[in-house]
Amino acid sequence: MRNYSYYFKLGITWSAMSSNQITSRLNGIGFVFDTSGPTLFVENNILYFSALLNSNTFSYFIDFFSQTMNKGTGDFSRVPVIIENVQEIEAIASKTIEIAKDDWSSNEKSNEFQVNELLRTKGQDLVESYHLYQQYWKNKFFNLHRNEEELNKHFIEIYGLKDELTPDVPFENITILKEETTIENGKLIFHADEIMAQFVSYSVGCMFGRYSLDKEGLILANQGETLEDYLTKVDKAESEVTFLPDDDAIIPVLDDEWFEDDIVSRFYEFLKVTYGEQDFQKNLDFVEESLGKNIRNYFVKDFYKDHIQRYKKRPIYWMFSSPKCSFNVLIYMHRYTPDMLNNILNNYLREFIQKLKAQRNHFDEVQVKSDNSQEKNHAIKQIEKLNQMILDCEEYEREILYPLATERIKIDLDDGVLVNYNKFGKAVKEVSGLNDKKAKKKVRGFDWIDVSEIRD
Repeated sequence: MRNYSYYFKLGITWSAMSSNQITSRLNGIGFVFDTSGPTLFVENNILYFSALLNSNTFSYFIDFFSQTMNKGTGDFSRVPVIIENVQEIEAIASKTIEIAKDDWSSNEKSNEFQVNELLRTKGQDLVESYHLYQQYWKNKFFNLHRNEEELNKHFIEIYGLKDELTPDVPFENITILKEETTIENGKLIFHADEIMAQFVSYSVGCMFGRYSLDKEGLILANQGETLEDYLTKVDKAESEVTFLPDDDAIIPVLDDEWFEDDIVSRFYEFLKVTYGEQDFQKNLDFVEESLGKNIRNYFVKDFYKDHIQRYKKRPIYWMFSSPKCSFNVLIYMHRYTPDMLNNILNNYLREFIQKLKAQRNHFDEVQVKSDNSQEKNHAIKQIEKLNQMILDCEEYEREILYPLATERIKIDLDDGVLVNYNKFGKAVKEVSGLNDKKAKKKVRGFDWIDVSEIRD
């Protein structure tokens, strides 16, 4: 180890490999560094140095010393340092950092995340909330842009580079709202589909008790926590809770309303609680218009893909799914217990199979008794579809879920998602880079786990 006396101290870090302008950030306390993520430590005026390293003046000098994409500590050490106008520059830098922190904290992957932004900027209905959201973050964006140009102007004057540089910063270089917006023809364009996907993701978090409408921030985020733990943390009785999480942390995600408490009905409830029953249809229409499809299709076809991408292939909600996806339920890994697979098997999968068979019997009667050829043809198609779904679910029960349920699999969150997800073999949905063949081979190479628990 080199320079280990500086480990875990506050500094300014940057990515050594970059083809673009240098972008540095305060690393906070508690982090280490290496050659790919070097860190600068200063005794005084850390905000001043943070502003300097992010200026186009600093990049101007770095380009003299490094003609490659690698921007290391040696290159940085050659840049001359002039310290002037410290108080004014640090005041602007402080405001700029706060905007960047607010942006990161609005992301539910952040440790500082409190509440979804549409609910924080809440209006009379979801449409008004969306407009307030745009107004709020547009102001943040342009304040940040103005601050960065002002800092560039200061350093250009300090270093006497008026003939070499301008303080201009392209909108594309502003690093907040990268998922929610794009720059098109010089204008900041908000993407309603992404913003609404974040809202839906937050609603699912509330369904599982990860978040709460009664208390901001993380609620249930420790292994094996229960509904009782939730009530303790929000400090309310069950009858007083605004939106009660799912009691068994198993939520069906199916092509129709086969269960009263499926993910669509829970979302309807969430929408009514957050924005009122009187505007429910208006708000639902806006959600579906923003997503570009009805909410059931989104949950069945898109939600898990979005979740996988949002959490960089390390999902916190896991999809247990039959081979042809006729049956799907979501669970929350922090509320997983060894009895959960038995619960999925007995209270959801087997019940679903019985419902499919009852529906098939209904269409069998229609096919036999109806004199209407159109009704008969529809019944035949539905019988064929239901037969395929039943076969899919029975195979899932017989070959996959029942054998795993008898093992009462345990997980340890400290082992990470990659290890724990692969303990469930084909019971969970396959995700490239998480539980495909290449990923399983990687996991089986770990020497700190019992690899016999990793299942194909």
